Amino acid sequence: MSSMATQSPATYGLLGMLAVRSWTGYELTSQVRRSLRFIWPTSEGHLYREQKRLVSLGWAVVEQEKTGQRTRNRYTITPAGREALARWLATPPDEPHLQIEGVLRAFYADLGSADDLHQSMTTTAEQARSMLATLRGFVREYLAEGGPMDMLEQGVGGAGDRRAFHGRTMFPERLPSVALALDITTRLLEQVERFFEVEATPVGQGRTPDPAATRRRLEEILARAAQG
Repeated sequence: MSSMATQSPATYGLLGMLAVRSWTGYELTSQVRRSLRFIWPTSEGHLYREQKRLVSLGWAVVEQEKTGQRTRNRYTITPAGREALARWLATPPDEPHLQIEGVLRAFYADLGSADDLHQSMTTTAEQARSMLATLRGFVREYLAEGGPMDMLEQGVGGAGDRRAFHGRTMFPERLPSVALALDITTRLLEQVERFFEVEATPVGQGRTPDPAATRRRLEEILARAAQG
């Protein structure tokens, strides 16, 4: 079995970060939490284990560097790591996974109370709204004067000409890919927010779905497919 078959997407998420630049272990974990937590969440402990896995695979090297009285690990991608990343990007992705706890609770709503379901739905809508606010904040930063969008349009700030914005080094050449991921992520979250917000209202008003309403819901699923 190839090493690619045994690695998780989180492994390649870290590897992709290292393909951009070298990071300390803390920097790498912090950057993944900032950039990838909305599209591929994973625990901090798992991220640190994956850093070591990259080294054991020969896809990254680690060097210890002094910072004051402390020593920290700095990870750098290897040529083998770049080849592994390229191979992974050329493979078909796994099927989409939906891990929304509010949906799981809706699946078992008949086993709980209407109040439980209403609270779950309103909370899910609020969480999606909060996530959207964070992502839209990223977009405003990218579009701010002197920010990465300006750099991209002006053809500056690339390799050999790195520039900082709001205290962070920018990689404007990556912005088209980042924008693509932001677009689909925000669209999905907008749908989640809207659905749970709308559907929470009749539940909160104590309305009990009747067979006719359930039939309409099921038929609308097929109707949407026919319209598409």
